[in-house]
Parts: sequence; structure tokens; C-alpha cells
Amino acid sequence: MQTIASSEPIRTLELNGSQITILGTAHISQKSIDEVSRIIQEEKPDTVCVELCASRMRSVQDPDHWKKLDIFKVFKERKMWLLLSSLILSSFQKKLGYGNIRPGDEMRKAIEEGNKIHAKIVPVDREISTTLKRAWWNVGFWSRMMLFSTLVSSLIVKEEISPEKIEEMKSDDVLKDLFSQLPSRYQSVKNVIIDERDAYLAQRIRQQAAVGKKIFAVVGAGHLEGIVKHIVEDKDIDHLDVQPVKGFWDRVRPLLFPAIIISAFTALYWFGGKEEGQEFLIRWILVKGTLAAIGAIIALAHPVSILLAFIAAPIGNFNPIIKPGWVAALSESWFRKPLVEDFEKLGEDTETFSGYWKNKVTRIFLVFMLPQIGSSIGTFIVSKQIFDKMLKFVGAFF
Repeated sequence: MQTIASSEPIRTLELNGSQITILGTAHISQKSIDEVSRIIQEEKPDTVCVELCASRMRSVQDPDHWKKLDIFKVFKERKMWLLLSSLILSSFQKKLGYGNIRPGDEMRKAIEEGNKIHAKIVPVDREISTTLKRAWWNVGFWSRMMLFSTLVSSLIVKEEISPEKIEEMKSDDVLKDLFSQLPSRYQSVKNVIIDERDAYLAQRIRQQAAVGKKIFAVVGAGHLEGIVKHIVEDKDIDHLDVQPVKGFWDRVRPLLFPAIIISAFTALYWFGGKEEGQEFLIRWILVKGTLAAIGAIIALAHPVSILLAFIAAPIGNFNPIIKPGWVAALSESWFRKPLVEDFEKLGEDTETFSGYWKNKVTRIFLVFMLPQIGSSIGTFIVSKQIFDKMLKFVGAFF
């Protein structure tokens, strides 16, 4: 292995008679963009590999991709968490942009310069949906909630990044220090997002050496050393494309609470009589429905979405499909489809509290989350009342 003259982190090696050059970049660095142009123009590689998956590369190459997104279909197919995670990541990256530089501009430059010399452009990253799902299901329920809340809170803060700080992002020592500070409960997330992708990227780049003679790869600096370590050995990466299966607890948990509630209602009818049971049933419907509807109102949902949130809330605990947030958001995405400019202004609109209501994309997710939160509060309130009543029955019986 050798290192060619460059001010940027770069590695070159010979593999199977092919020359592979790997450039580590900071995704918001002008120097990285300039170096991508220089290397492609001077070295004339026959293959340019970019740290993008096939779907993200289509988005980069198609500036109108938001026009083709049917958000109603996203909610209908229950892919809202995946879209929300992607939007959070995209919006957060936009906040880190410096001046006119957008995150991923060095990848766009690699594609642009590669096309100019008629090089083969290859996306070598794993599909983002697979990475997100593997990361999400590799941590426990509470860690998921904490991780998600951290991601959401990151949207509220706009961090100004200096050019010096951007260049520091290319330092392997800084990146190692960053990940060493992660709480141990997030180690599995780091393994999926960083370690697994190091091996995946390395193998995909290595595969190009079998068909090309001069390979140039553009990757984030955090992956550079990991790729160099893995690329020397041919590895099977098929298992890294496998999406996780829900564990036993994840399958059982949605059934456990409904069973407890149904048992409690049955006991109320048995010990307290028909009137007692009906009173709590009506209370369940009104409290949960009202709080879910209030959540939808706070989100400034369409009147039909508010009504559907009210209707769905009492049923949601017993039916995994009919959830108040999901039903309300599905309605909202039908009546108030976001415009292209809503997607384009995500980073800007999420810098202010009012922007979440102004932007139709984020407002749909508010309509998704707030009725769900309201319904959950209602569940806690009425469940506590039911179990308090049950304790009185038990005390009177004994």
C-alpha cells in the first residue's frame, strides 16, 4: 500500500492487478469536493465508487425525486418510521452544511466528474432501509425510544460548523474518540452503522477490482481505515443484507397488554355488574378518543383526521393495524399532500418551533405522533382507574 501526495486522507493499493484509490472525506468539506475533482481529472479512473446505496444515488441523480414520492402510499404501506428516520437524517445533515455546501456534494461531484470521463459509476453502500432496520432492531425498546428522541431533538438545534471543525472530521483519532464516548447500550448501533458498513463497502469496492483496472472510491473519513483493513480479504457479505426478524418479546408485547385490559373489563362486569362494566367502557372510549383528538387538534390536523383519531384510539390497543396516529396521518397525507418545496425546506423549517406546523411533511408526522401520545396518556389514566377499582373488589372479597 502507498499514499499518493494529497492533503486529504487517502489510501492507494494494488489488488488483483488493479489499482484502488480510496479518498476519505468530510461530507461538508469544500476541500473534499475539490480533491474529488482533482483525482478524477488527473487519474482518469475507469470506475468511480461512491458511498451511496442504489436508492440514494437515484435521489442524487434525480433532482425531482420528491415530486415522485407518494406520501399517502408511504403511510398506507406503514413505512412512515423509515421515511421519518431518513428525513431526520437528511434534515440534520442539511443543518451541518457550511455556506453553499450541501452534505454529500463530494458524492455528487464524483458522479458528475466520473460521467464526464465516461467512467462506470457504482453505488457501493448498503441500502439505507436495511441499515436503519438492522440498527433499530439491534437495541432494546427503551434504547430505541432514547435514540429516537435524541435524533428528533437534534433537529431543534442548529450548529454552526467552522471550516477548521470540518477538517477535523477527517481525523481518524477524532472519529474513534467520538464513538468511544457512545453509551454501551448504543454499541450495537455503532456496529451496524459503522463496522458492518466498513466490511460491506470494502467488499463492494473489492468486487470492482475484478472488472476494472483503476478504481477510485469516495467514502466518509470515518470508514477509511475500516475499509482498508477489510478490503485485503475476500468476504461474504450476504448476511449483512439480511433484515432482522422481531424477537420473541417484540412479537408478544403487542398482545400482552390487550389481554390484560380485556381480562380487567371482564372482571369488572363479573364483580361490579353490567353498569360498572359499561361505565368503564364508555370512559375508555371517551378519554382515549378525546385525548387522541386533542393531539390531532394540536397538530392542526384536517377535521376528518381529528375525527378518525377519536374513533381509532379506543380500538388501537386491540388492533395492531388501527392506531390513531397511523389512521390520522394516513388521512392527513390524503387531504393535504406535501409539495416539493416542503421537502426542500425541511432543514430550514425545522430550525424553528413553528416551522414544524408550517411544513406539511413534518406536520403529517405531528399528526402521526401527537394523537398516539394522547391515546397512550388516555390508556394510562383509564387503566389506572380500572386497576384501582379491581383492587377495591379484591379487598372487599377478602
